[in-house]
Amino acid sequence: MNNKITVSLLIGLLFLTIRAFNPAASSETTILTFTPTSVTATSGNTFTINLTVLNVINLNCWQTTFKFDCETLNCINISIPEDNIFSGHSTIFPTPKIDNTMGQVSIFCVLDEAIGINGSGTLCSIQFKALNEGASTLKYINIGKIWLDGTYLQEPNGNLISFETTIGIIQIIGQGFIENTFTINYGYETLQIKTLSNSTITNLGYNQTLKALIYDATGPDNTKGACIITIPQKIMNTTIIALSDNIPLKTFITELNTLPENGTHAFLYYSYPHSTHKIKILQTIAGDITGDRKVDIKDVAVASKSFGTTPQSPNYRSIADINQDGKVDIKDVSYISKNFGKYL
Repeated sequence: MNNKITVSLLIGLLFLTIRAFNPAASSETTILTFTPTSVTATSGNTFTINLTVLNVINLNCWQTTFKFDCETLNCINISIPEDNIFSGHSTIFPTPKIDNTMGQVSIFCVLDEAIGINGSGTLCSIQFKALNEGASTLKYINIGKIWLDGTYLQEPNGNLISFETTIGIIQIIGQGFIENTFTINYGYETLQIKTLSNSTITNLGYNQTLKALIYDATGPDNTKGACIITIPQKIMNTTIIALSDNIPLKTFITELNTLPENGTHAFLYYSYPHSTHKIKILQTIAGDITGDRKVDIKDVAVASKSFGTTPQSPNYRSIADINQDGKVDIKDVSYISKNFGKYL
């Protein structure tokens, strides 16, 4: 009996010894992230974000391709800092592919030797210029694909390293923007709504039954008012419309990649002529551009009246540019028609 106990103790000690030589980091999730994950910048300024990897094991090669809103910001430079995760080793770093017309960047780097690096660190630094007020995600594409426009991490033997990602959020504001935080009740929870605006925002409330955020926005007459509002996705997601005094301002649709979101929150930007307005943010149905939460002949009529126009045209209405590509064309009308008859 004593021998059995001794053997059991030895096995237990051996198990603990093995665990001691296998760092906890090896069981942690590898994460590809932007640092910081959220940036607020003023239009006209430049700023830098790092691409970072956390808890990686045996990293020999990495590539990322991500998209951004090219109307809101442009990428102007990408570099590998001296203290990057491959520091002290020779690397191959081809010129990154920057496409500010499509809003897409591809970056590749590989160790010039068949070894792997463990730990956490910076992969590269990305410099942007803030162009116009708005909100943009930095969103990876083709995750886990060894393509020219893929996003992947690789070991020296060519095997892929599994990882998770976090989406970056960029908010570009103008002069006079102030951040405010409001609390709302959602069931038994208390949630926060954040606004960045040059308007004075008051009386913000949430109607859970109607799935509507409502507030008052006030500013000097004959000036432009604008707001970026951060909304928890659990109260509103997928398709959202913003209205000022019941006049539609803008729709945001996940399916069309026009709703900036990061997995927990949505980030809406809209503008309006200043005075005093009642702003409503509503959950709605894709294709609704009038704000009545149904897709019918009214929506088709609004889009048809602006058909063929661009922002320079006198009868252009941004609400009809449902995919936000700078023109009202057959894509917009077709999308509305595809959802004709649907309602919330």
